[in-house]
Amino acid sequence: MEVSLAVPPDAVFIVLTVITLLAAILALQAKELIYGAIALGVSFIGIAGFFILLDAPYLAMLQIAIYVGAVVVLILFTIMLVRRDVGEEVVERGERGESAAGLWIAGLLAVAIAGVAALAGPNLASSPPPGVLSVSDLGPVLVTEYPVPLIILALLLSAALLGALMLAKVER
Repeated sequence: MEVSLAVPPDAVFIVLTVITLLAAILALQAKELIYGAIALGVSFIGIAGFFILLDAPYLAMLQIAIYVGAVVVLILFTIMLVRRDVGEEVVERGERGESAAGLWIAGLLAVAIAGVAALAGPNLASSPPPGVLSVSDLGPVLVTEYPVPLIILALLLSAALLGALMLAKVER
């Protein structure tokens, strides 16, 4: 399906260029980290717009999902979790008596990741599916053809989340 633009592509390119460059400059020059992260997200969305202009909607969706949806959100969560009140003392990690349960859960997740990868390693598909896939067809293909990498990815994200929660935990 061909999408026709009401404005010339050169004008869209110039507008995207201005938005992307201004957002990138704002991300670098922002005095507040929150504003810098938001400007970085706008810059990444501008880059996704370039992919759409190049007729690569899959790359545009990946750009938005990975860079805006993951990297910028990770930066924003880090900023929110690390902020401390003025005068608040941070208890050192060795002094707060970390619970061994979190370490056991992280270890079990690591063993689960290694086990799933070892059991399914020979069964992984070695070639991409034939033909061109649209974005709407990609989800079912990933679930039916590549379930093991998706499980490994889910376990890795769970381990990363658990680690982030352990590091962000503050005892007052």
